[in-house]
Amino acid sequence: MKLSNVAGFVCHIVSIIILLYSIIFYPESTENFSSTVSFIFWIFANVNGLFFSASAGIVVNHMARISVFVSK
Repeated sequence: MKLSNVAGFVCHIVSIIILLYSIIFYPESTENFSSTVSFIFWIFANVNGLFFSASAGIVVNHMARISVFVSK
């Protein structure tokens, strides 16, 4: 479970970095309206995925901590 959370988190981080890199160093990629909306949508989707990955990691950590305390 923790490997899938880390993989999801890292994939979203890498995707955001690639999107920001292409916006900064290739400004012609956002010249028209539809590509600009596409970039904004994918950045929002990846930030939302980061929130979901972080919340899943928090839930897994909380459940593991509870099970350790209960078993003692």
